[in-house]
Amino acid sequence: MILGNFCAFEGIDGTGTTTQIRELRRRCDERGVPAWFTCEPTDGDIGRLIRKALAGDIHLTPDTMTRLFAADRGEHLWGVNGIKAHLDVGEIAVTDRYFFSSIAYQGAAGDQKLPFEANAGFPLPELLFFFDLDSEAAMNRVERRGGKLEIYEKREFQKRVRDKYHEILPRFAEKEPRMRLVTVDAALPVNEISEIIWNEFQKLSIFLG
Repeated sequence: MILGNFCAFEGIDGTGTTTQIRELRRRCDERGVPAWFTCEPTDGDIGRLIRKALAGDIHLTPDTMTRLFAADRGEHLWGVNGIKAHLDVGEIAVTDRYFFSSIAYQGAAGDQKLPFEANAGFPLPELLFFFDLDSEAAMNRVERRGGKLEIYEKREFQKRVRDKYHEILPRFAEKEPRMRLVTVDAALPVNEISEIIWNEFQKLSIFLG
């Protein structure tokens, strides 16, 4: 199942998705494009629990993390003021991370089966941006930001996550050709990436009538 006018950004840590979403939001605001911007984990109760685990403040098993991400995602999609609610009133919904992150990250953490099972019922976005960057370069960016690293922000782990993305995303795109997968070279200058994003974004259903 495809959700029209739903757009997701994916990539390992440090690839610049948050920067580009901020730029996309600015363009939408300036042009009066009806778009709602969100992220996962959410700022709901389940999302806040996940963020504590990501920060290392509490310790949860990989299986528990997978199930929590899926529960948070269910509320994110179908809950009050969720993605579907915004799509239903004619807005574009843009999320920084979606279930592909769960499959890539939790799959890299060990379990290859549960992440797929826990996310099997979620619809696909119409447009998926995958920001691709060498894991060493990405982690250099993360470390330059300073501050405490999250539990997944480790070089070897990020390499495994990137490999997992390369494994799973073509499979989803092949299975459902209506989902438009755009791979972005995250090593390009920020302004060049912004142009790529905007050009592809304008091909969403809402712009085509």
